[in-house]
Amino acid sequence: MLTTAKLFKTGHSQAVRLPKEFRLPGDEVLIRRNEATGEVILTPIPAKPSLQAFFDLLDAAPMPEEFMSQRDNRPELPPNPFEDWKE
Repeated sequence: MLTTAKLFKTGHSQAVRLPKEFRLPGDEVLIRRNEATGEVILTPIPAKPSLQAFFDLLDAAPMPEEFMSQRDNRPELPPNPFEDWKE
């Protein structure tokens, strides 16, 4: 069954008002035209995971207690540029 959508102009652009059952997630879509048929194809852009989602995933990952327990945590100091200084 075909459904229709309304076209309208906003500024110098044309817009399409999609029916509720065709709503797409997000604020942007990828758009392309099929050169053979002239059809315009909208593809949802996958949501980017948030930084908080990364930290939640990191917190949920099992971490052995011995992980990085034997490491030298002292920073390497740069050489003294005034070591050979004489007044």
